[in-house]
Amino acid sequence: MATWPYTTQRWQRLRRHKLRDHPLCQACLQVGRIEPATVVDHRTPIKRGGDPYPPLEQLASLCVGCHNAKTRAEQLGEDYFRKGCDIFGYPLDPDHPWYRK
Repeated sequence: MATWPYTTQRWQRLRRHKLRDHPLCQACLQVGRIEPATVVDHRTPIKRGGDPYPPLEQLASLCVGCHNAKTRAEQLGEDYFRKGCDIFGYPLDPDHPWYRK
């Protein structure tokens, strides 16, 4: 883990607030799994211009497995939150051909 901003009190407060509001992994919930969230992740990475202290809706509560998968997908240039299907079998990607009329 990088040192800044994650070692600041401001980030620690933001992290606690996010995990309190969303204690379950948001990525797992999309596919019907229930896992406790232990990591708070920037939806837009700081390295790609994301705000170090964004509003809560720009953060994601994730389990370690989903956080690692998301980080790996970002390194490969993929969009992690749009892969796969929801609990009803519908694609998570709103641009998927399934949704074209």
